[in-house]
Amino acid sequence: MNAQCFRRRRAPQLIALTVALAVAVPLVAHAQNSFRFPHSRADGMVYVMTNAAAGNSVQSFARNGDGKLTPERSFSTGGRGSGAGLGSQGALALSDSGHWLLAVNAGSNSVSVFLVLDKYLFRTDTEYSGGTSPISVTVKNDMVYVLNAGSDNLRGFKLDLYGRLNPIADSNRSLSGSGVGPAEVSFNRVGDLLAVTEKATSKVLSFAVNGDGVLGPVTTLNSPTPTPFGFAFGRRDQMLVSEAAGGAAGASALSSYQLDGAGGNKLITRSVPDHQSAACWVVVTRDGRYAYSSNTGSDNLSSYKVTEYGKISLLSGIAAGTGHTPIDLALDRNSNHLYALNSGSGSISAYTVGDDGKLQLVQMQTSRQITSAASGLVAR
Repeated sequence: MNAQCFRRRRAPQLIALTVALAVAVPLVAHAQNSFRFPHSRADGMVYVMTNAAAGNSVQSFARNGDGKLTPERSFSTGGRGSGAGLGSQGALALSDSGHWLLAVNAGSNSVSVFLVLDKYLFRTDTEYSGGTSPISVTVKNDMVYVLNAGSDNLRGFKLDLYGRLNPIADSNRSLSGSGVGPAEVSFNRVGDLLAVTEKATSKVLSFAVNGDGVLGPVTTLNSPTPTPFGFAFGRRDQMLVSEAAGGAAGASALSSYQLDGAGGNKLITRSVPDHQSAACWVVVTRDGRYAYSSNTGSDNLSSYKVTEYGKISLLSGIAAGTGHTPIDLALDRNSNHLYALNSGSGSISAYTVGDDGKLQLVQMQTSRQITSAASGLVAR
């Protein structure tokens, strides 16, 4: 498909929005992440992507102080979803500042950018993803990388001050082969390293990232248990990876790695089993003390303790039972609440996260916008 059809396709309201911002909002233009936007009047928001083939959109939910959700609005991405589950983590990505939201459009080979203002999303750009079937996206400061499952490649972009994506020269990188079944791409917490998991090859790839956003040589680790899927980074850049074991009953696990960006990567903790099935999505609390995985095959969540240096141990194999095919997970900005997207019931489960890492269900919010195709979940 012609890449030019995605260039600078912006929503009509962008011009009016830009003028309004220029008049009403003093922006500090030292760097994209130092901009000062109005603070949200809501306690927070949660976003889920519909991934609908007829027209992809992002559904928003207002998040109260107690963690409960209230459905708000739907915002078109300007692209098309796949109409079926993406089998990935990171279909939605929120910048550290909370002011930019990115969404993949797997059905139209594009990625969209939204400016986040209070409870509203304003689409600023929709760009060709640099490949086919984009399934995961990550953002750090002004750098963005998209993982294309159909073409088994990565493509990098710079996010400019107006919310437009500009391709980075020489950023197109192939994965380890064709048909590798990639699951997620993500920057580490610092942004000097990029990682990818491959389900079909059971490989974990990592790349050093230079100041221009160009990737260095790939470093490859073999997953100790097959089917590495979702992952998240701890405070010292430890990478915690779920291992679905091909969906085998009771065989799921979590491993941790230390990645340093210079090729000196190593396994810290090898395959801690949770005795559940099809562990796929992973999140780590802001303080790095606890990790949670969703077990899609056994309809529950597992919890882990994480030491300062990335060693992991099982806290609870069944930290919460959902009974509704949990897929994506998201923590709010202070890790006080955990959210699980339940593809089997069209709902989002909300949990409080205790100081001891235990989960307490506070709500299960249903929505007609959430179907079995829904993918991607983020919270702010």
